[in-house]
Amino acid sequence: MKKFPARLTFYLLNLLAAILLVCVIGYFVLSHLESYTQHGQFIPVPAFNDLTVEEAHAVARHAHLTVVVTDSLYDDAAKPGVVLEQSPVAGAHVKENRLIHLIINAHNPEKVVFPNLQNAAYRQTLQTLTSRGFKIGHIEYAPSEFHNLVLDLKHDGKNIIPGSLLTKGAVIDIVLGSGNGRNTVVLPQLTGKNLQEALDILRKSYLNLGEVLPDASIKSKNDAYSAVIYEQDPLGETTVEGGTYVNLHITLEKDKIAALDSLMVTE
Repeated sequence: MKKFPARLTFYLLNLLAAILLVCVIGYFVLSHLESYTQHGQFIPVPAFNDLTVEEAHAVARHAHLTVVVTDSLYDDAAKPGVVLEQSPVAGAHVKENRLIHLIINAHNPEKVVFPNLQNAAYRQTLQTLTSRGFKIGHIEYAPSEFHNLVLDLKHDGKNIIPGSLLTKGAVIDIVLGSGNGRNTVVLPQLTGKNLQEALDILRKSYLNLGEVLPDASIKSKNDAYSAVIYEQDPLGETTVEGGTYVNLHITLEKDKIAALDSLMVTE
């Protein structure tokens, strides 16, 4: 039998040892990295609405999350200092130690100069209003040859004069041009979404939120924030007039939510 030179044998043994060492180290790193990043493990975000900042921190610690206050609005219907909005929304699935951004209710109303948005594009108007701290109310249509162009903006039913001072957090209704053609949109499928997700989709689709109808599983306002839409009226994927009001039925009942999941799989 032919023998390999001693030097070649030494080289091959060292190469084999190096390959084995790399494989062992790679396996060790990957297994520990998966454990470190908690691969596939997600935490449902709790509902922080109506909690004080101290209560929100306590709930976040219990859920292995972190919260930070990033802004404040004024809502005279809520207690000063409580959480009004959060991002990500309640029910979203995130990794451990995720930072949750909170908007709290200011103790005193802050005044904001209202921008001039007449004849602006609708999506630009949405972005500008929300960045200034205003809330979006309803949209309505008025005769105009320019389809979906912003004609007027209203607060408490009155047209807003650009440059006037409004309370930060005020609800603004938007009047859009109906255009010369037929003003219709396809209603999105909202079942399986939470309320905040549905509201964002409706706004971007030129539609309004109608009634929110909770079933018996909804016991509180926080339940509603975490709930899932299991039925909508009108139905999704139908053609409706722009500005239509869409009623949403919400639930926390596991059987209804499971039925939605199975329906999505079959589709």
